[in-house]
Amino acid sequence: MRGLTEEAAPAELDPAELKQMLRTVFSSASYRPPLLPAVALELMELAQKPNVQFEQVVKVLERDPVLAAKVLSIAQSAFYAPRSPILSLRQATVRLGLATLRELVLEAALHLRVFRAPGYGAAMERLARHSTATAHVVRAVCARTLVDAEYAFLCGLLHDVGFAASLLVLSEDPRFRGVPFDDLARGLDEVHAEASGLLARLWKLPGLVARTVATHHEVVVDGVVEPVNAALIIAEQLAWEAGLGLLPPPEGAGPLATVTPEPPLEGLDANWTGLVEEARVALKMEPLALCAARAEAFELLRRRGL
Repeated sequence: MRGLTEEAAPAELDPAELKQMLRTVFSSASYRPPLLPAVALELMELAQKPNVQFEQVVKVLERDPVLAAKVLSIAQSAFYAPRSPILSLRQATVRLGLATLRELVLEAALHLRVFRAPGYGAAMERLARHSTATAHVVRAVCARTLVDAEYAFLCGLLHDVGFAASLLVLSEDPRFRGVPFDDLARGLDEVHAEASGLLARLWKLPGLVARTVATHHEVVVDGVVEPVNAALIIAEQLAWEAGLGLLPPPEGAGPLATVTPEPPLEGLDANWTGLVEEARVALKMEPLALCAARAEAFELLRRRGL
C-alpha cells in the first residue's frame, strides 16, 4: 500500500497529520503516480515541434483507440460547432488544429486515466469538471490580459491533479476507505498544489508547467509576480461562481463583482477572497473587465454543457 500501514483511521482526522502522511508517500522512491497514456505525452511533445505533419499526429493517436474515440467524441461536440460531422482523426486534426487537438487529448486522458479513485467517484467527477471549467474559463481571463492563453489552458487542466493523486493514495489505504471527501478536504487542500507539481515533473512535462501548478495559489513566487498564477486564481473564482468549484457555492451566494475586501461569502474564506483581489490587481483587471470575463466564462461553460 505504498508504505502505508493498516492501522485504524483516527476518530477525528488531523489535517496536518494527513498532509504529512501524503508528503511522506509522495517523497518515497517507491511512489508511482497515476499514469498519463504514453500517447498523450508523445503528442504533447510532438505539438511543440515545428512543421509537424498531420499524418504524424494521427499515427500517434491511433495507437490508443480508447483515447482516440474520446477525442473524436469531444471534437464533435456542440462546443466546437463542426460545420459537418468529424468522422476521422485526420479530419479532427485538420479542423481543430494541432494546439486544440493537444488540449483535447490531455483533457480526455485526464478524464479516462487520472481522475479515478475507488470510493471517491463523485469527488473525482467534480474535480474533473472543475479542472476542465478552469482551463476554459482562464481563456476568458487571458483575453483581457497579456497572459499566454494556451499555456494557461494547459496549467488549468493540470492545476488540481494533486487532488486526484492524493485521493488515489487514500483509496488504497484501508484506514481511509469510506472516509467522506469533505472530511479529507482540508488536508488535501494543503498538499494538492505541491502534489500537482510533483506529478507534472514525473510526467516529464515542461518545467514551467510543473512550477506553475505547484504554486498556482500564489500570485507572487520568489518575489516575482506570476501572471499565469493570477489568471488561474481568477478563473477558479469564476468557475466556483458558476457552480463548478470542488464544492458548489451555497444557495444565494452572489459573485464577487468587484472583488473588493468585504465579508467573505459562505464557502470562501477571507484568505481566498484577498487572494482573488491580489490576482485581479496583479493582472491590472478593472472591475468592468472582470465582469466581462465572468459573462463570457458563464456563456462558455453553458455551451460546453458543464
